[in-house]
Amino acid sequence: MSTTVSAVIELLIRRKVFATEEKAVRALLWEYILRQLSALQRELTRFERKYGMRYEQFTEYLHERAIMQEEDDWLDWKVAGEMLESWLGLRREVVG
Repeated sequence: MSTTVSAVIELLIRRKVFATEEKAVRALLWEYILRQLSALQRELTRFERKYGMRYEQFTEYLHERAIMQEEDDWLDWKVAGEMLESWLGLRREVVG
């Protein structure tokens, strides 16, 4: 860890926010993971509301009639779903 990060963690430990460095890192990582998950879930919901369908349905729809903006949204939607799965996997590893 960098000096700045270590200093912040030490400050949190001195102020009894966390008992140990490991608990501090785990808790901060957990909060970060939850923020990432929340942001990605909001993005997926936004696409579902915008098009009134789930990703799989949109993929079928797009193959039938493709418009450039919709293709861009499809790719963003796909990436957001893959990133969500990745963050969910990391969350499982942190909990386990």
